[in-house]
Amino acid sequence: MKRSYSSLTSSSKRLKTKANSLSNLPSLTSQSLTYFLDASKDAFINRFHLPPILFKHQLYAFKSNNRTLIDQQLQDMFNHNQIRLFHSDFGIMIMFTKEYHLLVERQLTEHAFSSSSIEKSRLKQRFIHDLLPKCIRLSIDKTLLENEFQLNSNDIQLLIQLGLLLPKQVDEYWFSIPNISPLIVCLEKSRRFLLQMLARRTYKEIPLEEFRLRDVKKKCLLGFDYHIYDLIGSNLAHLIDTPTGFIVRSGPEKI
Repeated sequence: MKRSYSSLTSSSKRLKTKANSLSNLPSLTSQSLTYFLDASKDAFINRFHLPPILFKHQLYAFKSNNRTLIDQQLQDMFNHNQIRLFHSDFGIMIMFTKEYHLLVERQLTEHAFSSSSIEKSRLKQRFIHDLLPKCIRLSIDKTLLENEFQLNSNDIQLLIQLGLLLPKQVDEYWFSIPNISPLIVCLEKSRRFLLQMLARRTYKEIPLEEFRLRDVKKKCLLGFDYHIYDLIGSNLAHLIDTPTGFIVRSGPEKI
């Protein structure tokens, strides 16, 4: 069943308010997250029906000399339940906790597997209010789900069907973001497209500002900056600092 997440559009002001409230967070990570949030939020809501999702490697690429500080600040935000971190084959994903709560509520409300309102309310209480604030980790095991948070096997199976848990190994699960397959496809296509553009150049490089002016909207659906920092952060390209400005060159940086 298609989920509209229509209220996400009406909550765009809430997202902007969130961006403003980040001024209370550590400045480096706050500025980076705010930048990507503002640049990509409309595309995420309109194209993927999701709040903005960031990848840690994008922050690394954006502030390449401050990886340790970024890790520390992200962990601090995670510890204070301001953001959630998620494992993926593309890297660690970041979503603001309040927006993740909204997704969980949508899944419970709209999914056919959710039966009675009492059941939805109980699972919402267990997962959002009890489990998430106490589980500052990427995964969780079945014993903890059952014993500490009173979730039975049917609850766990339902969370898997809703896309909120993803089997990791026997009796262990990743916390996950539902319905992200279109996003992954989008990232894969944009990576191929940008790499093909670089490959056409003699030295497989393009000045960053010239690159930014190219017609990439049809392939870079989340904006040029979102996709170029994904490319650089994933080590498929790197930046070269020159007297005339940054140059994007294909391939990993040679150390």
